[in-house]
Amino acid sequence: MGDDYESALEEKPLEFLASVANTGGSCDGQAIIPDGDRYRCWCSCGQWNVEASSQVEGLRLARLHTSTAGMP
Repeated sequence: MGDDYESALEEKPLEFLASVANTGGSCDGQAIIPDGDRYRCWCSCGQWNVEASSQVEGLRLARLHTSTAGMP
């Protein structure tokens, strides 16, 4: 790997969020955020926005979303 190698895992959080915001509707980032006793979950594609009862459930739903997002 040369000096020009970039990874989303090495980006600062603000840089990552900015890159996700500029994806043009693809599923590049999902968020699972606590909101009282529930979790708000959404995707950078703009087509997925749900509530989950736990963080684990939110992550499970996000995985389901991204695994089916490219399917007709």
